[in-house]
Amino acid sequence: MSINLDSEALHAPVDTVARVVAPERIVLEFPLAGPARRLFAYLIDQVAIIVLILLAVLGLLIVTGGAGAGIGLAMVAYFLLSWGYGAFCEGLLGGQTLGKRVLALRVVSDQGEPIGLAQAVLRNVVGAVDGPVPFFYMLGFASMILSRRFQRLGDLAAGTMVTALERRDRTPLNRPTGAEVLAILEWLPARIEASAELARALSDYAAERERFTPARRAEMAEPLAKELRGGWRLPMDASADVLLLAVHARVSGLA
Repeated sequence: MSINLDSEALHAPVDTVARVVAPERIVLEFPLAGPARRLFAYLIDQVAIIVLILLAVLGLLIVTGGAGAGIGLAMVAYFLLSWGYGAFCEGLLGGQTLGKRVLALRVVSDQGEPIGLAQAVLRNVVGAVDGPVPFFYMLGFASMILSRRFQRLGDLAAGTMVTALERRDRTPLNRPTGAEVLAILEWLPARIEASAELARALSDYAAERERFTPARRAEMAEPLAKELRGGWRLPMDASADVLLLAVHARVSGLA
């Protein structure tokens, strides 16, 4: 996930990135997972389900000595694993099954928020319609191609989408320096409880700002800085770049 503080991003053409406007009026960008990558994740999950079913059935038959009760329990285990694997993993493990974790994918809501168990269950139950029976995945593939965010029927019903996680090197957190940043810190509350979207936006900006010229930094930072100035009565003449660095430092506990 990356951010774009430029309002022109709202008018960008539809592509493989989902854009969501956060409450702070910044644009969050979520790279979407295409059909090929999701297919490989699906195949990994199918192998995982088969292995889990075989282990469960074998274990139950051994424990019950092959009695009729064991066969009944084995059928129950088969049903729960084949139908509940995706819903359980996505609902309780951060939107990821084993296959999605291996392929660096995650299911999130269409607003970019983590999904709950109810959404995961609905996604997987409705998603069974566009599976191998009776259309051999063609319905799901058609739905992905025709929807703006590569959504299968289950995604459309549950209000979810599958995003591709960006692999980044972790940027070490350094304590703020510079007289201008320290001066802004004196205006800020001792502790700031920021929303997840605001914290993510500040973190991404602090990590990526060195890639841009000072003029471009000011242009990118100004929309969010304008909101923050009004919310905390910060100096109106403070540099937008410096202001975001100071707020990031306070939100992340570095100052």
